[in-house]
Amino acid sequence: MDASVIQKRIELLENAKKEYQIKKQMLADSLATDEELLTLEEESKNAKRKLTAQKQALLNEPENRKLQADLKDLALEMKDLKALLGDELLAYFMESKSLEYTDPSGQKRRFKVSAQFTSEKPE
Repeated sequence: MDASVIQKRIELLENAKKEYQIKKQMLADSLATDEELLTLEEESKNAKRKLTAQKQALLNEPENRKLQADLKDLALEMKDLKALLGDELLAYFMESKSLEYTDPSGQKRRFKVSAQFTSEKPE
């Protein structure tokens, strides 16, 4: 792949990001000046405060605290398992050159490998 093609695509992406931000700001400015919308937002905030207080009271009950702790543990375990699976699928792809995995029961499952730029770290 020619570097100029990649550079052109990067420039197009940066231009699209700038245009997106400009239009997003224009829309936000438009919404910020509507009095009826501002009144409705204030009423909504008051209702949200009441909802949050009631929800917090329910979450502070002992059985719900236990469920929250269990959910947190399971989420961390799933995150670790996904990272390990990703590493294993990459190794499988590098070895087999296939984006399809067949499990022991014969079911075929497709997966994808992706790449993205990361920010540079100073050396």
